[in-house]
Amino acid sequence: MKFHRTLLPFKVMSFDLDDTLYDNSEVIRLAELNCVDFLRNSSHINQLDLDYWHSWKHKIEQNNPILCEDVTAWRMATIRAMLQFHGKKALEIEEICRDAMDYFLQWRHKIDVPQQSFEVLNLLQSKYKLAALTNGNVVPERIGFSQFALTLWGGKNGRAKPHCDLFHQAAKYFRVEPHEILHIGDNLNTDVQGAIQAGCQAVWLNLSEKTFAQFEEASVLPTVEISDLSDLLKLNSGGESFSI
Repeated sequence: MKFHRTLLPFKVMSFDLDDTLYDNSEVIRLAELNCVDFLRNSSHINQLDLDYWHSWKHKIEQNNPILCEDVTAWRMATIRAMLQFHGKKALEIEEICRDAMDYFLQWRHKIDVPQQSFEVLNLLQSKYKLAALTNGNVVPERIGFSQFALTLWGGKNGRAKPHCDLFHQAAKYFRVEPHEILHIGDNLNTDVQGAIQAGCQAVWLNLSEKTFAQFEEASVLPTVEISDLSDLLKLNSGGESFSI
């Protein structure tokens, strides 16, 4: 554990979800792959594969980047635009879109959450208010989390991280100052830079073997750098270990 800034007293701990509390890469890969198969079979668009799907997603992002901060809205807009291009009727488009999103979200929530994540949150919950601030579309309760008093989704509840919206909404909800929020995440841009620029404090979960300086996107130092989620149990608002 490394301290890059002075850790100030905090009352709320907010968490990124994907790749912070669980490994998200394989989940997304399988969800995307199965959703594309579902769409190809439902729409009978034979050339629909991952490359074709990603090309349509890219088009939507170019035309409306703000919309795409809501990853669910982005996916639905992609499906609608692609089906419309292929001559599908409005009712069929909406039916396929609804069913495809339901199917995707089923796969999206097939997450193997490490037991350690539950245990750490259960312990922290006894001392701090906990929140989830995510740029994804996972519903924490669907994968077993019950510890969060607040969940905010980027795009849906405000601009996605690193914009300050979610951080400031969390501060308002808990009636605390932004610096009284300690945000924990794996991403140096969306989590660390976002939190610090919003006036919050930031814990960077560095699961790599690289140092801060080796990351090209590194521009803002976190408050604290940890290599294991359980390191959070060594913190208190004064920066020292505490016993629960």
